[in-house]
Amino acid sequence: MQHNPTPVDLVLAPRPSGSTLTQWLYSEIRRAIVEGRLRRGTALPPSRVLAEHYTISRRIVVNVFEQLQDEGYLEARVGSGTRISRHIPEDFLASVELARTSLAARSPVFTRRPARPFYPVQPLVSEFPIDVWSRLEARSLRRLSTLDLASADPAGEVELRTAIADYLSGSRGFTCSPDHVVITTGTNNSLDLLARLLIRPRDRFFMEDPGYKDAAEIFERAGAKVIPLAVDEFGVQLPTDASSRPRAVYVTPAHQFPLGVALRLDRRIELLRWTRAADAFVLEDDYDSEFRFSGKPIPAIKGLAGAQNVFLLGTFNKALYPTLRVGYVVAPEQWVDPLLRLRRLLERYPAVLPQRTLAMFLAEGHYVRYLRRVRRLYSERLEILRESIAERLRGAISIPEIEAGLSIPGFLAPSIPAAQLVASAEQYKLDLWPLTKCELSRSDLNGLLLGFAPFSEKELRAGVVALARAIDAIGKSPRRRAV
Repeated sequence: MQHNPTPVDLVLAPRPSGSTLTQWLYSEIRRAIVEGRLRRGTALPPSRVLAEHYTISRRIVVNVFEQLQDEGYLEARVGSGTRISRHIPEDFLASVELARTSLAARSPVFTRRPARPFYPVQPLVSEFPIDVWSRLEARSLRRLSTLDLASADPAGEVELRTAIADYLSGSRGFTCSPDHVVITTGTNNSLDLLARLLIRPRDRFFMEDPGYKDAAEIFERAGAKVIPLAVDEFGVQLPTDASSRPRAVYVTPAHQFPLGVALRLDRRIELLRWTRAADAFVLEDDYDSEFRFSGKPIPAIKGLAGAQNVFLLGTFNKALYPTLRVGYVVAPEQWVDPLLRLRRLLERYPAVLPQRTLAMFLAEGHYVRYLRRVRRLYSERLEILRESIAERLRGAISIPEIEAGLSIPGFLAPSIPAAQLVASAEQYKLDLWPLTKCELSRSDLNGLLLGFAPFSEKELRAGVVALARAIDAIGKSPRRRAV
């Protein structure tokens, strides 16, 4: 339905001294049209209503409308009033078209499209129990009071913080009070809050390399000096130089992004010793900890002795669905109040309805049951991907023995440059992420981050066939078919 503006929609700047009413009204309406504040095809308020609202003669309004109509800015039709023209004179000026092209180049249009193999950072949203969620959301909505609509707790709803604390106690090996849990919109929001809270100009921020580049950018914007730490098969390698004093260290110890390895226990302990000695903080991103397919669960660093300087970051956006936008920080007790003061300053409080719904989803056991189901599906899909690559791409891509996550690194033979393969794969409708996308200072990684979680067996097998063709297309394949 076309929206018809009221006089309130048509906000005009005050009339400058020396300008007649006619000149003022004409220039203001024309400027609103040219700048796009009045959209094409939009109906203007009737001349009588506009005249009454701005206390001017209706004849002045009619004269201005007629002039703008003569110039091509307005069009009048019997029965539909006066509307903004679909095409205005400025549309035919080359300078305006050039400006539009420049703006489009700076601001790409957002588009939605289904994930294509092997897009690495999307969960299996088709399995999300939308019927269960809808019932819980409807119940949450019915229970909202007028007070709930007017304000909320900056820390987040106590029901959700309690449910998260209970979940962490059972699944991540440590006990925390709901008072130490602060709800955010996800990992990036958590990192941004902590960067603003903890970092001073030129503070040293250590993080994994390869690693999560958004974290590096967030902390650089806060004024930190980002220092990369290499990752090997046992996780992040800590510096041996005693003078390397950090302000904060960011790690993904449960399932390192993007290499997928778990941080070995002795390095976890050494990380705590190093940061405590420097009076520094550990930012433990509990990335993909829910999706471990074999072996014992890996406890969080936050649960180790001496972890009073650890902030644990978690999110439900990967486990459930990305547009949920609910995450959390478990903060050391002395940092909860400063974090909440910052939270109030920046965004007041998180949205109530999704929190109430998620709290019930957790408390009633739906979350654990859902994780159990998709964990099994992810494990099966990883095995399908592994088998398909062994069958068709042996010698070209090697997959490490990691049983976790939504994606897995695939290391390419030296004769297959990742950058060329990514470009070649576009014509086969594949979304490939080179590992170089996650490098900070190192440049020795030749491989891909291969997502498998959202893809069916048919899509995975077809994707491997297409990947083999993309490798053949660049003429660098050392692969051989298994016999």
